[in-house]
Amino acid sequence: MAPCVTEWVTSCTNLILSATALHSSYRLFKDHRAPSVGLFLLGLSAALCIVHPSGSYLTSIQKEAEWAGEVLAPALVSFDFLWLSEDHNTAHILLCGSCLLLGLCDWLSADALTVMTRCLGLSSLSCCLTVCLFAGNALGALSGVALSLPLLVAPKVGAITFAPLISPAAAEGLVKWLLKGSMAVGCWASTRALSMFLLDVTDRCNMGI
Repeated sequence: MAPCVTEWVTSCTNLILSATALHSSYRLFKDHRAPSVGLFLLGLSAALCIVHPSGSYLTSIQKEAEWAGEVLAPALVSFDFLWLSEDHNTAHILLCGSCLLLGLCDWLSADALTVMTRCLGLSSLSCCLTVCLFAGNALGALSGVALSLPLLVAPKVGAITFAPLISPAAAEGLVKWLLKGSMAVGCWASTRALSMFLLDVTDRCNMGI
């Protein structure tokens, strides 16, 4: 795949993710502050990745911002599901764990950071699925899976043999595009799911259940 085409598709996927995440953040801000912040950071990092500066320092900032957005978005969405279900202790543990990972990332080795990132991704996903499956909220489960995929998928796509159908570099780019599309779907689904879940909780409270 030509470099110019690859760069163009990457910019388009980042643009779609940024627009979807920022719109979802705006819609959630009134009633769901934690997920709104997470999706805002995800959208902001995607917008930052649209620009391709030549300086390596700015490129490293882009990568760190992208990673931070991918870590916080699913964790804060799961935090709100837990909070609305009144499991405040687990919600606080998940929030503290995600913040601790962000604070310690510079002191961890690459392998340790990968392990800790995947552990946090699994924790966020399991919390979201547990709450949503018991509540019958299919969109919430979809949002948890879609937002957590980038934390769970192995980054070393080039190690897999795709020849002669596709080069390792193109395969890695394809996986990144699919993951960004998955996160865009997760942003949309989380907005609908959290609104439905809040309405369900409010109805239960009004009925005295």
